[in-house]
Amino acid sequence: INLWELEIMNPIKNEYLIEGYSVPFPYDAYKCQINYMQKILYSLKYKKHALLESPTGTGKTLCLLASTLAFQKHFLISHGSLKKPIENTSSAGVIKSEGGSIELMGVPRTVLENNKETKMDMLIPRIIYSSRTHSQLSQVMRELKSSGISDGFTIELFDTDAENKAKIEKSTSKKRPVIKGGKKLFKATILGSRDQLCVHPKISKFRGNALIKNCRKITKEGKCKYHNNLKQANTSGVAADIQDIEDLKNIASSSDSGYFCPFYATREIESVCNVVLLPYNYLLDSITRQNLKIDLNNTVLILDEAHNVESVSEEAYSFDLRDIDLALSQKAIQNILEATKLGLLQEKESDEQDSEVDISFDIEVAVALATGIHLLSRNLKEIPCPVPTNNNGSKFKSFPKMGEVQGTTYPGSHIYSLFASSGFGIDNFQAIDECLTNMINFGQNLVGPGGNVSSQLDVNSIQINARIGALERFQRCLRLTFNETVMKNPQWFKLYIHYEPDSYKEINGFDENGGQNSFVDPETTDQGLSLYLSFWCFSAAAALSSLVSAGVRSMIITSGTLSPLDTLAQQFSSSNVTFDVFLENDHVIDSESQLWAATLERGNSTNNTHLIGSYEARNNPSYFSSLGSVVFDCVKRIPDGILLFFGSYSLMDQAVKHWTDQGLIERIKAFKSVFIEPRNSFELGSVLDSYMDCIKKGADSSSQNDGYFKDKKAKSGLSDFVLKSKRISSSGSLLIAVCRGKVSEGINFSDNACRGVIIAGLPFPSIADARVCLKKQYMDESKMDGRQWYNQQAIRAVNQAIGRVVRHRNDYGAIILADKRFNQPNIYTRLSKWIRTNTKHLPQLDSRQLDNISDFFEKKLSITVNGTNCQSSEGNNNKEIPTKTLPSNITGNKTTLYGRNPSVVSFPNLSNEINTLLKRVENKNTTKEESKGEENNTNNKIIIPKPFPGLISKVSVPWKRVKTSSPCSESRNSTPWTFSSNKNESSIHENQKRTNFNIIPLEKMNYQEILNNSKNILKEDEFNRLKPYIQNLSQVNSNSLRSIANILFPSYIMDEKELTERKSLALELLKLLSNKYREEFRTMIEKMTSNIDMMKDKALVDALESEL
Repeated sequence: INLWELEIMNPIKNEYLIEGYSVPFPYDAYKCQINYMQKILYSLKYKKHALLESPTGTGKTLCLLASTLAFQKHFLISHGSLKKPIENTSSAGVIKSEGGSIELMGVPRTVLENNKETKMDMLIPRIIYSSRTHSQLSQVMRELKSSGISDGFTIELFDTDAENKAKIEKSTSKKRPVIKGGKKLFKATILGSRDQLCVHPKISKFRGNALIKNCRKITKEGKCKYHNNLKQANTSGVAADIQDIEDLKNIASSSDSGYFCPFYATREIESVCNVVLLPYNYLLDSITRQNLKIDLNNTVLILDEAHNVESVSEEAYSFDLRDIDLALSQKAIQNILEATKLGLLQEKESDEQDSEVDISFDIEVAVALATGIHLLSRNLKEIPCPVPTNNNGSKFKSFPKMGEVQGTTYPGSHIYSLFASSGFGIDNFQAIDECLTNMINFGQNLVGPGGNVSSQLDVNSIQINARIGALERFQRCLRLTFNETVMKNPQWFKLYIHYEPDSYKEINGFDENGGQNSFVDPETTDQGLSLYLSFWCFSAAAALSSLVSAGVRSMIITSGTLSPLDTLAQQFSSSNVTFDVFLENDHVIDSESQLWAATLERGNSTNNTHLIGSYEARNNPSYFSSLGSVVFDCVKRIPDGILLFFGSYSLMDQAVKHWTDQGLIERIKAFKSVFIEPRNSFELGSVLDSYMDCIKKGADSSSQNDGYFKDKKAKSGLSDFVLKSKRISSSGSLLIAVCRGKVSEGINFSDNACRGVIIAGLPFPSIADARVCLKKQYMDESKMDGRQWYNQQAIRAVNQAIGRVVRHRNDYGAIILADKRFNQPNIYTRLSKWIRTNTKHLPQLDSRQLDNISDFFEKKLSITVNGTNCQSSEGNNNKEIPTKTLPSNITGNKTTLYGRNPSVVSFPNLSNEINTLLKRVENKNTTKEESKGEENNTNNKIIIPKPFPGLISKVSVPWKRVKTSSPCSESRNSTPWTFSSNKNESSIHENQKRTNFNIIPLEKMNYQEILNNSKNILKEDEFNRLKPYIQNLSQVNSNSLRSIANILFPSYIMDEKELTERKSLALELLKLLSNKYREEFRTMIEKMTSNIDMMKDKALVDALESEL
């Protein structure tokens, strides 16, 4: 009888046989997804390392999970033979024997001494899935949970009698053990930091080091109920049920599970999980990995979103040690030795006798350590190093010239000579490291409850914390220097001795008296400069080879932007790491029909300045004007959200300033709300919310008003063009950001959130940065082209930013590469494959190309109108952005009398078109009989002043129009026509004058009068929404002002009288606002009313065309 049966539950739609593995997949897989999974499974099958590029939107996450879990499941079935039950192992995921019952917990990870016949090949590999951020990992966990691909990990077994069980327990045969049925084998967890996982009401309010110290303190004192309850709480389901970080925090905070600490819980259950998710900096940093005790033996390691792995790996193996760090470290040791002499050590040992933290240390080693630090400080200052000077020769803040390195550079191996001359070597490193660890623990214990320090020490808590922090940094430097991988490969490093201005200290340093981010002790500085000992890594192979040495079976490095793969493989490879599997995957989209992409050399015909967003462009107003014309033309034609990426913050700031001074920003705001990426990450959330809110409100408004406009069309004969053009004024956002910023990666701008990406310039790393210069130098010395590496850094950042526009199979958008250098072969050929396929190379965006952009989005709109939804479909990773009905800024399919599709045009052009049409109507009507014209006369008339005297047309239109001096657009002031069906034209003119927003009377109405007027003018639901805002105007902010404006001016308003009444109401509200918000609200009103006017002009154009 077969005693081991694995029943695969199959809620999955499809299964694919790939490389001999049955891969369950919840959807119909695309060809590119099959190719991707084939490369993954080939790598796992033959223990290879892979570099796989697959564009954003191709379902990388799902493919990674489906293929690796299929491999793990297959391994479980085919390699599950064990000679006997295994007892009491420290490794998780093995067959454990508890109370006579046997349970397969998950993944075997070590070879057991009592089972010598078990080979490494029989151990089931564990999957470690890493990505750049916790938010990305939460998305992976949600994908894992919703896809159902882990549901097959369930054991079903036959019942057996006691005699059979006894035989198995005593058996020396090769029969497989009996396992009780119904055990779910799949377990997964996320390893996060305290910042993400702490649920303590008070402690969780701290951040960074403050959170760590306070957490350790209350757990050590037994005052954290969440930590205290960890062993008693019901955490068994945490690993079995797939939970993201928020789910885990909610469970841990619930009394149903008994309250427990999710931070410590995840570290305990990590050892019994098939899949562990964590940020890849936890893995690439050998010190962090060691502290977390992550076992990499026989693991499948996935590095997703790995376009940053190179920089993160190099940073993990680099350090900067300052002269102030050495000085503070000496003071820290002095304080600790003084505390020991005063007997505080024994006092603390007595207080913490139950603590697991060791605070005892060898005093002789401590004294030798202090001596060594003093010698290192002296030896460092004796190294010849140029000091930055100002023009008069005195020492001062200064930066090296472009492309120069202002400091002294040595090969990486020189670090050992420098440390040896100071008494630090591999022979005494272990003793020194242990002494440092215990001294740091002791120093942290010197700060008692409430931040108090013993009065016997002439030092305060701020000074102690600053000095202990410096000692921790020195310990990290020693650990990296004497790391086994570093010692074997010093050629990957450079030692750089240099001075930096005090601003660097203000960012990274501690002032003993003022705390963090204050000016540093002047006794340790020299004329406002700090001396740096920088040990910099220039090869990601240091981190990757360390991972393989730790036992990684296969490493899958993947992203949407890795190419060129050949040079990347060369940089990542070492003696024990080679990459044999490569893929530059196709996209799931049809680039020809779903992508409009072009490179540009110049702005437009009126400005022939070349678009070259270089460092020198900052001082060229003509460049910003040329770029601004491109942006403005795109804003008028691309619907919904647009992302504009600059190469640097400085270039972005210069552009925004120039466009603001020239009035371009205000012109853009007539079509879209404008947002700018903040430098501070904590402000980004609110900016993105506002950006999306403007897009969503417009799309929702368009959807809700479809019925209204269809009714209008039936009554007035409005064309499809007018129905679509109404959306131009109702939504849209422009977000100005930088490549390599937070907006350019990790955020899902799906569907309407991004219909266009404009790249302004190339984001080359700063050539003034010494680290960039030394990296180029290292690449040349290693026979890898330093210039090519420099170009690749910019192109990879561009590829990443471009990836925001297409997020799934049915997504679409436009890509404008607004820089002449994109036409250069060494730049263009490095763009992602799916972008290169259908990109046009244009000298500029002329009228024909602008019409092509309009046509592209009109076709997408027509597909949606005809019943095919162009939004996301099931099976794609696009759940964060709500599905919209129609793009907002769109033009019609109607062919005009000019034989082309009409595009969104500026006010002067539209006025010219109206005048042309009116002239044609005049010519047409002069040939008709006067009696026929009178017979068909209606109430709605077009009254044409000079130069068309006497012309009265029977054109039927759905609204009433008069000439006015609208402040919303200067171009409208010169419109040479009026149009009205109201006999009392003068009253309308007077009313219009009263609502001119450039004239603000001083008198004010009271709140009750405004409420009464609002009730008479607005619809009931609009009044109910507006009322709370009017009653709380004293608490107004930008968001509430935007809400008020949206209520007052919905996109369906087409009646002149109603619009005038709403303008009057807006004016009364404006007078009640403070000066702080008055101008902002005025701008909102002008934008909305000008958009409505433009929409009505388009309706007139359409009506005139119909007449012809």
